[in-house]
Amino acid sequence: MTPEQVKAVNSIKEVVQIIDNGGTNAESPEEVAASYAYLSAIKLDTPTKDNLEIALHDLMEEGAMFDFELALENAESILIKTLNQAQATDS
Repeated sequence: MTPEQVKAVNSIKEVVQIIDNGGTNAESPEEVAASYAYLSAIKLDTPTKDNLEIALHDLMEEGAMFDFELALENAESILIKTLNQAQATDS
């Protein structure tokens, strides 16, 4: 799920359900979790790795089953890519 698709989901429980159902046709549970974590982190003034980890832990506390390290790696990748794109457009 792209971050935009995750935005359309109404609650963390719905995201957990998608993750626990094996993700989507296009994305693994870890990729869905990463998109959720990225969206959670960017809501803060300074998104950090800690913010990503907190969001992933929140998913796990709600019952989501996924590879934490892989999801974190994916979330960091999304965040870095987005920040790099923002810097490129500011230049």
